Amino acid sequence: MSLARGLGFLQDFPVEVVVVLGRAKMTIRELASLTAEDVVELDRAAGDPVELVVGGKVIARGEMIVVKDRVALKILEVDGEPLERPTG
Repeated sequence: MSLARGLGFLQDFPVEVVVVLGRAKMTIRELASLTAEDVVELDRAAGDPVELVVGGKVIARGEMIVVKDRVALKILEVDGEPLERPTG
C-alpha cells in the first residue's frame, strides 16, 4: 500500500515527520538532574523497528541506517503491512 494513495491534492503540503527511537518515563526531578554523559534507557531493545510518526500517528516502521554520513530510516512496513518489493 502506498502512502500517496487517496491523498489527492494534499500530496504537496509539507508535514513534519518524526522518527521515534523509543520512549522513557521520568519524573521532573529526574529530568532536572540530567547532565552530560547521563544515559536515558528507552523502552525498546536494540534492533527493534523505529516508528515514523506524522501528526502523532505512526504511519510506518523501519530500521536506522547510515547514508553518506547521515542517519536515515529504511522503511520496512507501512500501516502495519510489510512492503512488497518490485521484482525484476
